[in-house]
Amino acid sequence: MGETGVAQSQVFQAIESTVYLYGGHFQQNFPNWHYPQEQHQLFEMVVVLQGTETVFMGTRRCVLSAGEAMIITPETAHESFNFCGNRLRFFCFHFSVGDLALKTQIIQNLGNTVLAADTPLAQAAQRLIQRFSALQAAQQQPDWTLNMEIAFLQFMAVVSQAPRVVAPVAQLPEQQVILAQKMATLLFQKGPRPQSFQAVCAALNFSTTYGHTVFKRVYGITPSTYTKERRFSRAKVLLEIGEKSMAEIAVDLAFSSQASFSKQFKLWSGMTPSDFRQTQRRHQSQANYLNQ
Repeated sequence: MGETGVAQSQVFQAIESTVYLYGGHFQQNFPNWHYPQEQHQLFEMVVVLQGTETVFMGTRRCVLSAGEAMIITPETAHESFNFCGNRLRFFCFHFSVGDLALKTQIIQNLGNTVLAADTPLAQAAQRLIQRFSALQAAQQQPDWTLNMEIAFLQFMAVVSQAPRVVAPVAQLPEQQVILAQKMATLLFQKGPRPQSFQAVCAALNFSTTYGHTVFKRVYGITPSTYTKERRFSRAKVLLEIGEKSMAEIAVDLAFSSQASFSKQFKLWSGMTPSDFRQTQRRHQSQANYLNQ
């Protein structure tokens, strides 16, 4: 039987969501952290909360400071570093877009470009992180998934309206990038004690001056700073884990003695290894108490 007595009718077409969120995570890393090159079929949103993250995409280098963000596009090979000398803290999540027009818009207008902290999109990403953090404590609530979806769709609404971003990106000669990567690998190839940079350059058949120039151009720091921060970072990790004695850590890091390690660590950090370990334990105890 047909419908009767209708004075006016307005029909909306069916809507099927084509945006998918594949989870996210907060991460905090020591200086000289490195995430090896990866490549996948999803968009990857990175928001730096503290410190500085350096992202290489082939011969391109982007540096993200606190508050800045980046959308890495699908199939883009990329690797990340922490060269800033301080801890790096960032939030990262992956998503996909089924709508071809929106996907193309993101790739062409926003992809693989640093989004300044004062742009609407970077600020929307910060709000999304805050919302996710607040919702994380309410996972047992029946509407948790719905609220997560709403927060993400609100963020995607800003993405869809964001204007084209044009920002300068360092374009490096491919040969120099490959060369710098070889130098960084050779410096620690024989163990925790770095080889001399002069020996590394000799092994690659070029002058120390040229090697120094290329290394700094690609990574933004000198080879000596790189080796110092890498050993310092490793020392802090071992002290924070707390499974090894000071003497064992000194051996692992190729110091001649525990006293030599302690002296160098104090030059690096301004405190002794024992003081650093105790400080980290206090911080961990406080964090455990607050999470109870």
